[in-house]
Amino acid sequence: MRTIKPNFLADNIYEIDVDFYKHFNVRYIFADLDNTLDSYLLKVPSSKTIELIKKLKANNISLVIISNNSEKRVSKYAKILKVSYVSRAFKPFTFKIRKYMIKNHITADKTIFIGDQLLTDIKCANYLGIKSIYTKEIVSSNAFVTRLNKKRELKYKKALKNSKICQNWRDVYVNFKKS
Repeated sequence: MRTIKPNFLADNIYEIDVDFYKHFNVRYIFADLDNTLDSYLLKVPSSKTIELIKKLKANNISLVIISNNSEKRVSKYAKILKVSYVSRAFKPFTFKIRKYMIKNHITADKTIFIGDQLLTDIKCANYLGIKSIYTKEIVSSNAFVTRLNKKRELKYKKALKNSKICQNWRDVYVNFKKS
């Protein structure tokens, strides 16, 4: 369980207030593409994603797409948003992402990883020593490989829910807003 335990939970990436990231001194958000930012069926970013990127950039936070999907798929999507990306990342393995971080002088303490899969996104974040936020998937349909992973992670998801070992980002946010 330790390798797949996220730091925080969220319904989706869009509900998270920018002040939450600022509180943790986040300068980089590593976000999964398919079913975290948008449906895997969408070839271009939704208006919701475009607005999110504008809001992040206005607050000096850079979003980097980290995807196991192909260069063709990820590059087209990222170029429209004018964001960096790592395609064919082979999550949960970290070698391509570490290489990207070193090349771009990105440190784990200034980064948060957001994704909808425990066995790829959250596990990868934990291997990298990066805080993570586990989100619900945007749409219930998935590509074949993702459906297999989702099936495998059901028992872990249930254990996480029952154990109450991670907090919803809103609970943390409310607490630091009070102080």
